[in-house]
This record gives sequence, structure tokens and C-alpha cells, in this order.
Amino acid sequence: MPDPRLGMDIEFGNAGEVPTEGTGWFIGFSSWAAGLRQMPQQQATTGLCVKWFAHTPGNPNGEPKPVSEGRTISVVVGEPGEFRIEFSRTAAFLPGDTVVYVLRRVGDFAAWGSGVYHRAFCVRATSLLTVRWQPED
Repeated sequence: MPDPRLGMDIEFGNAGEVPTEGTGWFIGFSSWAAGLRQMPQQQATTGLCVKWFAHTPGNPNGEPKPVSEGRTISVVVGEPGEFRIEFSRTAAFLPGDTVVYVLRRVGDFAAWGSGVYHRAFCVRATSLLTVRWQPED
């Protein structure tokens, strides 16, 4: 389910631990794909982008990204590593407006919706699969 911290549309978990009724599908239109991972079957989606990247320590090193549009999910797909993502309501990343989450194990994910600022830090080598899409109203 979306994380209520600071009123941002963010969600964290592990793909192997979220309920999927034994199917493994953790993003989609099924009822067990809750929160940001839930897409009504009749809802159209545009702008699908998929990125796989083997990050080395220090890459990236906290460069702020533009405010998010649509939905994004990043999942650890390789050997365990350490990849810190910071989410903020503002581009300033003030301590009281920032939520920090660390992806470490295979399957760990962070998902976020529109209107969220984020930046990332690779602490230990980590391979991530990132998917971005725009649900249409």
C-alpha cells in the first residue's frame, strides 16, 4: 500500500514478499496488486519506459531528478547491494520533507507517483530494473 509518510505517493516492499496469490504478478490489474502497483484493467497507459542499469558505487551520487510524472518502480534484480533513494515533496530535500529508503535485497522495490522529487545514491554495486508509465485518466 502507498506509504503515508509526509503525504507523498510512495510505496516500499519486496516483490517476493507482497501477496500475489501465488502468481508472482506484483504490478497489474489483479486485486492483490494494491496501491501504486494496481492498474485497473480498463485503464489505458502511455509512455512505458523500462531501464536496466548496473550501478557502481557513487553512480548516481544524489543528483536531483525532475518532479515525477506518472508512476515509477525500481526493483533490485541482481546481487544484493545498497541503493539509497530519497523522496521529497520539494526540490530542496529538506530534512522534514524527505523520506529515505534503502534497497538491498533482490526484489526490494520503491514505487512512487506523480508530484514526488527523488534522488539516488549507489552505496554498494546494485543492478536495478526501473519501469515508468503514465496511467491515463
